[in-house]
Amino acid sequence: MRGNKRQKHGKGRRKKRRKIDLLAISRKVNERKKAGTGVIADSRGTHRGLQSGAANLTANNIPEEDYSSDSSVEQEPSAYEQLLTTLGTTKEGQYSDDEEEDEESGEDDDEDDEGVEEWTEGAEDGHEDEDETESGQFTENAGEEIQQDEDTEEDIDDDEDDDINDDEDDDINDEATEDDDETKSQLRDPFYRRMTHDIGEVTASQLAKGEVTHKLQAKWNALGRVVFSSMSAKKPGNLKIPDNVTFKDLNVKKRISGQWEANNKQFMQPGSHDIFTPLQLELFTIMNSYQDLLHTERTHKNAEEIRHVYCLHLLNHIVKSREIVLKHNTMLSKDPTLDTETMRDQGLTRPRILIVVPFRDGALRIINTFIKLLLAADSQNVGRRKRFNDEYGAVEPHPPSKHPMPEDWESTFAGNIDDHFRIGLAITRKRLQLYTDFYMSDIIIASPLGLRTLIGTKGEKHQDYDFLSSIELLVMDQADVFLMQNWEHITHLMDYMHLQPRDSHGVDFSRLREWTLNGWSKHYRQTLIFSSIVSPEINSLFNKQCANLAGRAMVYNPPVTGSICQVVTQLPQVFHRIECQSFLEESDKRFDFFLSKVLPQYRDPMMVGTMIFVPNYFDFVRLRNYFRKQELQFAQICEYTSQPNISRARLYIANQSRNILLYTERFHYFRRYKIKGIHNLIFYQLPSHPQFYSELCNILQAQHGTTEDNCSILYTRYDAQKLAAVVGSNRCGHMLSSDKDVHLLVTGADS
Repeated sequence: MRGNKRQKHGKGRRKKRRKIDLLAISRKVNERKKAGTGVIADSRGTHRGLQSGAANLTANNIPEEDYSSDSSVEQEPSAYEQLLTTLGTTKEGQYSDDEEEDEESGEDDDEDDEGVEEWTEGAEDGHEDEDETESGQFTENAGEEIQQDEDTEEDIDDDEDDDINDDEDDDINDEATEDDDETKSQLRDPFYRRMTHDIGEVTASQLAKGEVTHKLQAKWNALGRVVFSSMSAKKPGNLKIPDNVTFKDLNVKKRISGQWEANNKQFMQPGSHDIFTPLQLELFTIMNSYQDLLHTERTHKNAEEIRHVYCLHLLNHIVKSREIVLKHNTMLSKDPTLDTETMRDQGLTRPRILIVVPFRDGALRIINTFIKLLLAADSQNVGRRKRFNDEYGAVEPHPPSKHPMPEDWESTFAGNIDDHFRIGLAITRKRLQLYTDFYMSDIIIASPLGLRTLIGTKGEKHQDYDFLSSIELLVMDQADVFLMQNWEHITHLMDYMHLQPRDSHGVDFSRLREWTLNGWSKHYRQTLIFSSIVSPEINSLFNKQCANLAGRAMVYNPPVTGSICQVVTQLPQVFHRIECQSFLEESDKRFDFFLSKVLPQYRDPMMVGTMIFVPNYFDFVRLRNYFRKQELQFAQICEYTSQPNISRARLYIANQSRNILLYTERFHYFRRYKIKGIHNLIFYQLPSHPQFYSELCNILQAQHGTTEDNCSILYTRYDAQKLAAVVGSNRCGHMLSSDKDVHLLVTGADS
């Protein structure tokens, strides 16, 4: 219907549009509520809410492409007037009652539904369920002040009433005391301080510039070198690691902490009475301060240890958020005329947490960790768990290989390695529901490819990115794998974070936070990135896309020795430094240097079995096209090569029918082949993963180990991080600053 009307009227015949300012709408709604007109009946006598407002927008056929990512949205004038009369009156919004799922039987678990489902929940415990039916989300603790004001008013009325009894006085005093204690606790909690803090225009403009104004370096026992930085006038705080810490000191909710020690015991030293390992304690100290974190020392050995601690942080955030929503809903259910100006506890959409992982196995491990920490072992109520285990569970094990794979490969590619998925999770009082509609979810777990296909690109008809508008916690685990998949999916995701939604999605505008209305949500987002390597792409993402008001923390310990120390064969390695003045000309300079200085040495018929290792696929295509033009006899293996062509290329090199093999890093990352017949190595560019350098060099030792083998490496000053990971930070500095542009290093027992 919408498409037909578009064709009928055309762009030239559209009515004049005006922009809707969300901040003005929110204030207008509150003014109407104060005047007692918060709920407006339509001509049929029914109460229209936020859902009816959204229906009015649809009925007026507002084209989706007319919405922009600015702080306002274009609408029809008539829809604008209808929206003002209906906003804030919904009875079923983003937090429609989740508790009916607690009553449902296991029938949903056996359903094999396709796609993402949406449901509405009913009543379970009287007023408690009506509270959750009220639209809303979470964050501010300003509602605590309202509760205290209500207690004070009740005390005054009781003093004026001659029939009041002493028991009622005691109850009210006890309730006020509890509220005071809770308020004091919230003042110490970084979560409440953060969500109730308004940064203001000056700080927002400073954060938007993205310029580091303050920097502080610290040395911690487990993490090592930690660099704290800030982009506002406020200096980064020097966090201190607490001694004999308890969950109460860290403001962790009892609902989560009750299952933590039993599940975290596997990482603790025997006989230890601490609640965290040293690594977990230091990581959680940074996470709990809500600073952005870049940790580049994730390994297959500490992966589960890190996963457990960030899952604890995520669940603690969600549980606190829901408590605020439910408390405000309770207050409004008792007195709907209350002013919601102090109950601003929600964003534009419900999803609060986005976790990006490369494979389904990572999502499986995270959700299993959520289940263990959130629900007791004897009462794990998980919706659609059977379907989840079927779709995300382990696949058939790999057949045993003749040659054992490295430990990091075995860990990365264990389990289900499908890279196209996305799943929503909703958390209630007693239940964890899986496969929820994104706009009814608290947590979203997805792969970069799964998000890219959903977000789409500009101009596509079925784009959907509204669920990214109010993300408060973004976690990227195994970010190094994203580099080997498609890093463009990550940059595309970040471009669509915190844009203006194109639909209301059940939001109560009267309870939107001020900083959400002002378009400052990105400054309240905490980003956690975990990687096993240091990469310019990851550093650029962290520096340019993370503008957290609390600051940033980057863990980086410069390598002392480098992966060259793991080369066991006696092999001369010649490092050629290429001079270039800018990053833009690096590719051309490298190509010209390779053709003029390096390739002529290996075109000799005596130089058989030469592997040219190319990390970048575009460089691979450029070299391949040149070799074809020059009619050179060569073989090629890349990530897009079919299995028959791979076998054929390996045979060409093994029987020396062709002397040159073009070989990409992405193929080696996924397959780890040991190519027979290789006598010479050329690193067109240093690998992103430093262990690949020693792996490829040791191929020569495994086959023959003659002194005739040699290795050539090309590098520029823009490869400083990769060079340091291979030769060590001290030697890297010398090789970059030396007057000589050629350096010879020899490894092996006799070197």
